[in-house]
Amino acid sequence: MTDQGPLRVEFVGEEIIVPADHELTFGRAADLIIDDNPYLHRTLGRFSVIRGLWWLTNTGRSIALAVTDLGGSSFSRIAPGSAMAITVPEAAVRFEAGAARYEIEVFLPSMGPDDESAREVWLDDGAGPTVTVSQIPLTPEQLELVVALAEFRLREPGSQAPLPTNKAVSARLGWSRSKFNRKLDALCAKLARAGVTGLHGSAGELARDRRLRLVEHAIITRLITPEDLAILER
Repeated sequence: MTDQGPLRVEFVGEEIIVPADHELTFGRAADLIIDDNPYLHRTLGRFSVIRGLWWLTNTGRSIALAVTDLGGSSFSRIAPGSAMAITVPEAAVRFEAGAARYEIEVFLPSMGPDDESAREVWLDDGAGPTVTVSQIPLTPEQLELVVALAEFRLREPGSQAPLPTNKAVSARLGWSRSKFNRKLDALCAKLARAGVTGLHGSAGELARDRRLRLVEHAIITRLITPEDLAILER
C-alpha cells in the first residue's frame, strides 16, 4: 500500500499542513478549533495515517460527517464512531452542529495506484459530554414528504440528480398540489424554528433552494435514512 505524503487542510482561510507521522483533530477544543458552538463536540474528527493511507475518523457521538469528492460526484457519510480512508485528491468534509454548518477542505498531494481500497471500520467512541440537538419529531406525513423528496439520494448516496418536482412528489404520495405545498411550508417553518437555516428567505430563493436544503439537512443529520424508503412502498 502506498505511503502518503502530507495532508493539506483548509478551514475559513486557515491552511494546515499535516505530516504523515502526525495527526490533526478538529472540534471546539481540538488541534483545529472550528467554533465555540456548544452543540459541537470537543473533538469531532481526526485525520491520521493508518496502514499507509490518510483516514478520517468521526470521534463524535451524534454528528455525522459528509465527505464529498470535489473533483467528481462521489459522496460518503461517516457515522459517529466510524472511519474512512481518504482516496480522492480533493474533498470537502461537511457537518452541522445546532443551527450552524461547517466545511473543511482536504487535499492529498499525490495518489498511488493502491489507494482505491477505502473502507469503513467501527471504532470505539470516547468523546465526553456535548450538548446535542434532540431529533426533531416528524409526523408520518412529514416523514413521507421528506423521504419522497430525497428518494433518489437515499437510494444512490452521492447522486447529483435533481430532486423530483413538486408535481411528481405529489403524485408519488397521492396528494393534491395544494396539500403538498401546505405540508412543505409547515415542515420548513417547523425546522426553521428549531434553528435549521436556509429554509426561508425571499420568494425566489425559497422556491429554488429550500427543498435541496431540506433534503441535505435531513440526510446529513439522519432525520431520514435509507431504511425509511420502505414507507413509500406501503
